[in-house]
Amino acid sequence: MSSAVTLGGRLDRRQLISVACFVVCVAAGIVLAVAGGKAGFWGLVPIVLYAVLALLGVDVVLATIGAVIVAAIMTRTAPVPLGEQLATSMGSLVAVIGLIILLGAGLGHVAQQTGAAQSLVRTVMGRIGLSTPTRVQLGVMVSSLVIVGALGTLAGGNAIIAPIVIPIAARLGWRPPAVAAMFHAAGAAGLMLGPFTPPVVTITAAAKLSYGDYLLHAGLPVGAITLATGFFMARWIQKHTDQEYAPEDAAKAEDDAQAAPNRRGQRAALAFIVVLAALAVYGVWVKAGYSYALIVMVVTAAATGLAGGLGAKGTAEAVYAGAARLIWLFMLFWLLDPLLTLVEKTGAFETIFDHLKDVMPNVGPYMFLLLVVLLGYVHAVPGAAVAQVVLINKLFGPLVASLGVPQAAWAVSLLGTAQIDQLGPYPTADMMGQMGLARSSDLRMMLFNGWAIMVANTAGFLVLFAILL
Repeated sequence: MSSAVTLGGRLDRRQLISVACFVVCVAAGIVLAVAGGKAGFWGLVPIVLYAVLALLGVDVVLATIGAVIVAAIMTRTAPVPLGEQLATSMGSLVAVIGLIILLGAGLGHVAQQTGAAQSLVRTVMGRIGLSTPTRVQLGVMVSSLVIVGALGTLAGGNAIIAPIVIPIAARLGWRPPAVAAMFHAAGAAGLMLGPFTPPVVTITAAAKLSYGDYLLHAGLPVGAITLATGFFMARWIQKHTDQEYAPEDAAKAEDDAQAAPNRRGQRAALAFIVVLAALAVYGVWVKAGYSYALIVMVVTAAATGLAGGLGAKGTAEAVYAGAARLIWLFMLFWLLDPLLTLVEKTGAFETIFDHLKDVMPNVGPYMFLLLVVLLGYVHAVPGAAVAQVVLINKLFGPLVASLGVPQAAWAVSLLGTAQIDQLGPYPTADMMGQMGLARSSDLRMMLFNGWAIMVANTAGFLVLFAILL
């Protein structure tokens, strides 16, 4: 199930463990199917399998397929009803979110192909100024915040800005580990604040909040804490690391400064910002739901592509190319809805609710919200933070109403459990990706940065829950 194999085509150790886990769960599913009746807590076997396979490094889509197979066996769902369930899933909330993410990736590729993203970064850096290390740091972090928030992808957004800002940072003496910390903190904040990023779209849909309400109660406070902590941690890391950029990196900044501006990219950037901002403001004004993002992505991509000279066909092809990179994520979301529906048929969610509804009132809403955030610390599913929000909302959403938890407070809790997995407490793919983009090899400093942001956000959650409850 993993892509790595040993010589001779034999399975490596992780593959053997993955296959063994799958076989054991299939056997358990057959036993439970034969026994009949509600499976109770045993109905969580497919969810546990899904998490274990993902943690073992199995492709997250293959892990989901394995979990769906086990859930179908447990519920005695034949191939034809399972196919009907998959067809129904195409119109589900989860699948629509997957489609929004696909279109967002397409929009990002259009912005990159037209030069809009690069022009936007240069504009931000130029407006803030490049005369002091502090101004450059602000420029790097604001650029990351804007691009990641607009495009909805941490790795993709920072990959666009890295070649532009690294020479400038190198010229002012910034070191790779500090720049990596800037990328990570500012990009994480961008994912929390952007109106159409995957976490924001998913959380507003799950908590039934408008973007404006989400931004006021969850996005702005948590994003501000993340950004501020990352700002000061980058300065601390700068003083405690020895790694340097090469002299040629600083020299490249002078060459870039003398390069003629790209008029086509400037037009595309203007169209991108004006259309996206106008549609976002309109969406906040009319309190549009998550599905409004579909219109925003399509219209903004069309305006950006046409303004950037791609033409109708070229714009469409750029959207296809960008979306193709995340087709795996759409597959994940398409399969996730049947998985949750089948697990629900086992009675697992009902059993959990029945056991918790008598316990949670004694715990109280405040501790309940903190416990949900804690799940993000100890039970993150690699590469599927948004799917994790869907799962947690499915598991604990019914308790929100019974405990009298305000939807704004629930949104804060979901934001914590969605974003905590990219910051730590152990090395993550997102963390390593930002190190690679910044050309840093100091994992220790990246962990310090992630831990500091986690601690600061935890303190912020304690305050926010006290205010919102």
